[in-house]
Amino acid sequence: MKVAVLHAPLDIRIDEVPRPEVGPGDLLVKVASAGICGTDLHFRHMGPRFAGKPMPLGHEWAGEVIEVGAYVTRFKVGERVAYNSNNSPADMGRGGECGGFSNYVVLRDVDNHARSLCRLPDNVSYDHAALVEPISVGTHAVNRANPQPGETIALFGAGPIGLGIIMTLAGRRFDDVVVFDLSPLRRELAMKVGARAAYDPRENSPEQVLGELRGHGAIWGVPHPRTDIYIEASGAPGLLADICRFCNKGSRIITVAVHRQPLTLDGTKIMSKEITLIGSQGYPTEFPEVMTKIASGEIAPESMISHRFPFEQFKEAFQVADNAGQAAKVVLQFN
Repeated sequence: MKVAVLHAPLDIRIDEVPRPEVGPGDLLVKVASAGICGTDLHFRHMGPRFAGKPMPLGHEWAGEVIEVGAYVTRFKVGERVAYNSNNSPADMGRGGECGGFSNYVVLRDVDNHARSLCRLPDNVSYDHAALVEPISVGTHAVNRANPQPGETIALFGAGPIGLGIIMTLAGRRFDDVVVFDLSPLRRELAMKVGARAAYDPRENSPEQVLGELRGHGAIWGVPHPRTDIYIEASGAPGLLADICRFCNKGSRIITVAVHRQPLTLDGTKIMSKEITLIGSQGYPTEFPEVMTKIASGEIAPESMISHRFPFEQFKEAFQVADNAGQAAKVVLQFN
């Protein structure tokens, strides 16, 4: 079978390897669709050094169960499933035995780790199921923010996770979400999935835009734009510090982005403004919720997909996905 393997920084190859053996407690899936995640792009540049060996990539995938071991009772051949990496010990695509950019993947001891897989409702396609993971990350960020009726939100970064945040908020009837992103494509998609407005922060100062849209509060006579919740999903250097500088008293700031360098924040501003800083990582419980909302039509992942490629064109797919201004979500499809 074919599998995309990271051998060194910027060196991903399709390797021919034997199909995994299925033990009595194991399950084999034929992959149908897989999304390229920001983590995959990070690994592409970093190389497999933390794994210490060539590393199969891919953890956002969906496919069909084609073989189960003799002791497996919780799944059966023919079921359509998506991989829930946040609840799996397999470390698939992150140094584990398998990666989702592959014709087949095996899950070991699956009855004891049944949350590793989520069954697809009949009306959810493989392409859309492969996007449950990034949308779930966005949904968890919204849950961490815990917005209340009438609160206003600013979102920085309209990549796949940011778009998942907007769709989750729109499904919960939050319509005052203002988005900032450098990419015209991503700003357009943000508007399509439910943002009130979307701006290029290089041309429109977030501090000024939010003040014009929502008015100002005052701290010691100094005006600050009224916004209740700031969600940082871009990882832009210095952005969190800037939000702390201009946000109003009592704001909540949620960070769901990976920052490649340590951050420096003004502790006095955090204290004096009574800012609440909240981290959000992964999706401990949200995966089944998002799958259900896709099936009901409340969340529409098709809006996130900017490109589809056959697996054989994975090099071109990675090049497109690595250009944030050119792509939103890139999906690989398997025969």
